[in-house]
Amino acid sequence: MDDFKEKYSQELAYQEIKSNQFTLKGFAWFVVGVAFMWLLTVTGLFEVNIRLITIVFVSTFILLIPAACIYYRGDLSNAWLKYIFLTMICIDTAFVFSVLSFHAALVFVMPLLFAVQYRRKTVLWFAYAVNVITSAIGSLASFYYGICDLNILLKSQHVKEWYMSQIENNAINISLNQNHIFIILFFEVFPRCIILLVIAIILQYALISSNEDALRITQLTYLKDTDLMTKAFNKNKYEEMVSDYYPGVERIAVTFWDINNLKMINDQYNHNAGDRAIEKLSSILYDYSDDRHRIYRIGGDEFLLIIDNPGKHEAEKLVESVRGRIEKINAKEAIKISSAVGIAFGKGEDVVAIVKEADEKMYQNKRSEKAGR
Repeated sequence: MDDFKEKYSQELAYQEIKSNQFTLKGFAWFVVGVAFMWLLTVTGLFEVNIRLITIVFVSTFILLIPAACIYYRGDLSNAWLKYIFLTMICIDTAFVFSVLSFHAALVFVMPLLFAVQYRRKTVLWFAYAVNVITSAIGSLASFYYGICDLNILLKSQHVKEWYMSQIENNAINISLNQNHIFIILFFEVFPRCIILLVIAIILQYALISSNEDALRITQLTYLKDTDLMTKAFNKNKYEEMVSDYYPGVERIAVTFWDINNLKMINDQYNHNAGDRAIEKLSSILYDYSDDRHRIYRIGGDEFLLIIDNPGKHEAEKLVESVRGRIEKINAKEAIKISSAVGIAFGKGEDVVAIVKEADEKMYQNKRSEKAGR
């Protein structure tokens, strides 16, 4: 149970790191997009105020610098980092919108897209809350300092102050709404936040549904591939790996284990004692399992420990380590256990023949121990 908890914690930390890496890489690609838009503006393809797009590009790049420093020097498994990253992205999207206005209307969705990948759904609602605040600030700043939305109609790239000066000089004769802040907050920010809320709900549903599906698949896969008594892979998984995986491995080392005198333990004590003997050996072998060391239970008391691309004498050292662990357990237990083992090496594509060779060596070892050699 403790081993499962440790592996579960390790998996959560790995997922946190992977999500943070994705967020920062996505942020970097966003900076690349802004740089591309700036380049097209400088070359004259886009009709956007060069000064404003330059401010956006420089500011976005500056925001990326601390994020990049954290990426390369920090611990990406820290739970609080995602809130820092998402806040920075919300600030950046608000700033981009405040300057470019209608050119960047969709940027407010970006923090939600980054937030939805994290396992905890509270992260999505954190991003939404920060988004609401920064979008309100960005919309107000956009009205006073950004590219005016009237440019769409007038085919220009002016800011609000230019239009105000034209009106004051009677160049444009229209009436003005004096309550700018209320109009912006109620007729622009509020509908946008409602739309973002709907998007957040949809994303949360998609996230929950995806997680539930993934959990069911994981559970079914675990039941299909795992021997529940010993936590080792079962024979079904072994045959699958023999067919699909090991032929692609350059070299393998196979250690074939079989408990000695299991029938005598069952007869002298009971079958529960025999099961405990199997569990003792399997628990020792399981401690060595990782991405290169896989444990399979292929029979009642028969186990395979297969090593991908083993180092020099790695298999022999592992066998000695396992035997040492067995001796330590026997010193504390009334029912002693021992195991015969055979070792064989070769190419992954010859896994069946290598397992057969290890099996034969295991029986040679068993006969030698019975003969006292």
